[in-house]
Amino acid sequence: MRTSHHRSLRRPPVLLGLLLLALVACDDDGGTDPVRSKEQMLRGTWDLQAAVEVEEGDLEFSYTFQADGSVRNRIGGAFLAQLREIDEVREALADEQLADVSLLDGGNVNWVGTWSLAGDSLAVTYDLLIVEVFGDVPIGKVTLPVFEQALNPAAQTELDYICELAEGILSLRGRAVAIGVGAGSGQLTEQVEGTAGELAQQAVDLLATHLEGQDTQRYAKR
Repeated sequence: MRTSHHRSLRRPPVLLGLLLLALVACDDDGGTDPVRSKEQMLRGTWDLQAAVEVEEGDLEFSYTFQADGSVRNRIGGAFLAQLREIDEVREALADEQLADVSLLDGGNVNWVGTWSLAGDSLAVTYDLLIVEVFGDVPIGKVTLPVFEQALNPAAQTELDYICELAEGILSLRGRAVAIGVGAGSGQLTEQVEGTAGELAQQAVDLLATHLEGQDTQRYAKR
């Protein structure tokens, strides 16, 4: 009788394997390490709520945090359609689908770099600037890069934030909302030479106007 009772308590090998996989999956979802859990929750694209509330398509301000440690801060929307008036942009689009700049609906300025998180402290460092334009053509909407510039060490910028996550909302508190926007921000044309710097400066100047008086700390996941 004891033998029969002992056999009834044994777990089939397949069931044991499934239990082990479940335990590993739970550990990958954060386990007992709060920093790792926060890193995982931060991954993805976060849109500034104040930008989302602007008329659809007119303004985008977002951060995308990737698992490989890369980050992209995108500033763009229809408010950058005036890029069509800049000769250097026209020249860059001469042989492209948006060569007819009347089709250009807007643009994006992308700051690209790396991110790291330690507790509540988030650091982002940018080493690349990409300027894009977008518009509708017969085959659909297209987005085209017109300028891409690696930033030399002197022009690379690090922004530090206090990072809080609660109820699906990301709060970033720091001295600057983005490069060139916020306390102590200098002229981007002093950091980034040429047309790319001029376009970035134009974008952040317009962004500052759009966000004046708005809450620039709260972000919602896309």
